Amino acid sequence: MNTLFGNYGDGTIALIQWAHENAVSEITVCHMDTGFASSSQAWQEQVKKGQALAKAYGFNITALSSVISWSELILKREAFPSAQFQWCAGWLKGLAFLDYLDEVDPCCSATIMLPKHVTHARGDVLLQEWESHSPHFGDRRVWQPLYNLADNSFYDLIHRAGFSPLYHRSLECSPCVHSTAADLSRLTLSDQNKVATLEKKLAQNLFTASAFGGAKGIQAVVEWAQNQPLEDNSIEYPLGCGTPFACGE
Repeated sequence: MNTLFGNYGDGTIALIQWAHENAVSEITVCHMDTGFASSSQAWQEQVKKGQALAKAYGFNITALSSVISWSELILKREAFPSAQFQWCAGWLKGLAFLDYLDEVDPCCSATIMLPKHVTHARGDVLLQEWESHSPHFGDRRVWQPLYNLADNSFYDLIHRAGFSPLYHRSLECSPCVHSTAADLSRLTLSDQNKVATLEKKLAQNLFTASAFGGAKGIQAVVEWAQNQPLEDNSIEYPLGCGTPFACGE
């Protein structure tokens, strides 16, 4: 039994295609509804198209829901996570995924397939293809078959799957604490409003003003971001506690 854990970003699509081309069997593609995904139509279509791809290749799919939504978690803890203290992933993704695994795989014999590859985690010197006993997944085995894939080969997989690369993080959480100026410039009004509501309730800002040109509050941050030069298409997903849970993939 192989459980491919991702959220239909570039990494997930690439790994689905790789698994198909390499005839990996008994795959369930599992993604998490964090309650904070992008409201954009384009992202909703990306998820639907990714699910259809997995089904077309004969893979099972399942969608899990976080045990507590992003907004509920923030209000309960009375604080926002940050790029330095990214405690959200374990709560939003780890708990529900582990509950699912314990239900469908009580003997802990499943292999967890993750989409991470080295050029998206340049600082992660520990990234490797296999981990025999992962503490994040009940000591189950972890397989990262794309771990050493060059960028051109990675994006070729996405094209062969019939997708255009996003060249940005998965929008499973929108915004994410690791969102760049380019990410924030695309933030929908609905997603801005949900953050603004939380900022008002907590009397705190999600993003530190000093990192975003002195802008305070989500609307000001987005306005600042929309006036920044366009970034290139290279992406590097920052490390943090979300790394084991395929955040951004």
